[in-house]
Amino acid sequence: MMNKALVFACVFLGAGATSVFSQELRVTFLGTGAPRPSFERYGPSILVEAGDQRIIVDPSWGLRERLMQVGSFPLLAGIDHVLISHLHFDHTIGFTDLWLTGWLYGRRVPLTVQGPEGTVDMMRHFREAYAWDIDYRLLVGVPGEGTKIDATDVSPGVIYEHDGLKVTAFEVDHMPIDIATRELLNLWGQTFGFRFDYMGRSLVLSGDTRPSDSLVEHSRGVDVLVHEAQYPSPGSTEEAKLANVSLSVHTDPKDAAVIFERVKPRMAVYSHLIPPHITAQEWEAVTPYTGPLTVAHDLMMITIGDEIEITDRPIREGETFEQSQTLK
Repeated sequence: MMNKALVFACVFLGAGATSVFSQELRVTFLGTGAPRPSFERYGPSILVEAGDQRIIVDPSWGLRERLMQVGSFPLLAGIDHVLISHLHFDHTIGFTDLWLTGWLYGRRVPLTVQGPEGTVDMMRHFREAYAWDIDYRLLVGVPGEGTKIDATDVSPGVIYEHDGLKVTAFEVDHMPIDIATRELLNLWGQTFGFRFDYMGRSLVLSGDTRPSDSLVEHSRGVDVLVHEAQYPSPGSTEEAKLANVSLSVHTDPKDAAVIFERVKPRMAVYSHLIPPHITAQEWEAVTPYTGPLTVAHDLMMITIGDEIEITDRPIREGETFEQSQTLK
């Protein structure tokens, strides 16, 4: 497996600042877990940065706290674009934290949200659920700009293109199936992966998926492929049986290795790890892949340039809102 290069990581720059990494693509793993609660692996939220553009993929539980750790109030208020891979709760439950806390502490523009069929309806329901809260705060003097959610249900294809960054959504295989026949069950909707291309650098996030030919096709030539994985729970307890119910819609390490071999990225990465207590060494031991492989952990950052550099993102501690200059 690859030795991780330690470099001095970037500090967060406020809105309007010029990034020192303007030609590089970066991914910060704000959470690397899944639905099961864990103190070490928060929900599967990812921050993608391309120059001065910042996009959150899958706002999960713990997102607000992780953003505070890596960028304090300026980053929390500076996020205005969210991508949702699918509508499972562990990929959306942190949305209201990002939306409302970001607004309360400085965001004064609409929050753009793009996701599969049903995203617009979900956002409308969030707005309805918190209408009283928003009206209350408007009456006591919080500026109203920033409460709007600009949501779109997108289809596969290029969904965003700006300042050299192109984001492509593609369908992956996470819809429920009959385990015996492997046939799709009758449920509306879609599940997406996302590809990011920027200044000749590239990143693919698998989203939740079984082994997917579509993922392989959209990962051709990619620098970094981030793929989910599920480690089958041993034993025959009722708990183990319940934990393994989701194996039909996720990817086990042996199948993930096949995907990595087909794609041959410059770096393969595991995230959205089920269950969260399996160690990096255990994941590596059961993955028969000889290329560069990294098991992500919370607050790990990958900078994609001429070299692929992996480090822990610096933590900002002890800064109050009053000291933050978020509103400058």
